[in-house]
Amino acid sequence: MNFEDSIFILNVRIRMIQDTLILDADPGLFFDKTMDDLDFIESSLVFLLEKLTTNEKLLERDEQFFNLSEAERIFCEILFELSRGKTSLSSVIDQDMALKISDMRNRSLERRKLIEASAAQFKTSNSEPLVGYDELHELLNG
Repeated sequence: MNFEDSIFILNVRIRMIQDTLILDADPGLFFDKTMDDLDFIESSLVFLLEKLTTNEKLLERDEQFFNLSEAERIFCEILFELSRGKTSLSSVIDQDMALKISDMRNRSLERRKLIEASAAQFKTSNSEPLVGYDELHELLNG
């Protein structure tokens, strides 16, 4: 699985939603699609976190944890902006949708905590050298 490309594509989609919120988008035209995109992004972030957490052999794992954390941070910001009621799309948010957005934001915050914990655990477990002292000595003197 190519984590870097997948996270990059999600970031592009997240930034597209940011642009939609900044601009004066017509809520009747864009709200449902934006909510579908938020659902897709959330499920993709869940999937990527699960796969990244279980893939202990990935060489650039710590970098991908950072990339995933950044994607979650921006995703959470979007959800916050939507819930503040200051965007054109916010005008059509009812109580049920506000609750859904709030729940999404809380889950995103929880995933960020998991990412930080997983990244810290990964750094701790990888503090041992990949090549032992005897192997290094043999390689350098061989």
